[in-house]
Amino acid sequence: MDNMLELGVALVVGVCLGYLLGKVGNSGSPEVAEPAAEPPVNWWQIRNTLTGTQLQILQYMEAKKTASITHLQEKFSFIPDRELYYRLEQICLMDFLDRGREDGEVSYSLNPNYSGTVEDDKTVILMQ
Repeated sequence: MDNMLELGVALVVGVCLGYLLGKVGNSGSPEVAEPAAEPPVNWWQIRNTLTGTQLQILQYMEAKKTASITHLQEKFSFIPDRELYYRLEQICLMDFLDRGREDGEVSYSLNPNYSGTVEDDKTVILMQ
């Protein structure tokens, strides 16, 4: 029984010491950690991973800036609807496109961060 009592006392003393040491270590003014700056996105490296069909869709969106799902289904009628949706979602996950709603219909638009990069790059020719 004495061993249990000694163990309990040691546990309480350890917790108290840990608490006090923690308080002493934080006794100065609290420092607010600045959020780490996100590294710049290498759009061209990510763009090189796109499949041929995904690249076709992205190039079309680079020219149009925004399009409804219905418009994209008409434009890419050679792609089954499910596959088109899957490819659009993959492009969204890569942050090239943003998905939203306009007039009750799903619409896609070029991500402004990517759009600014493409428009500032004189090596990329955008269709008018």
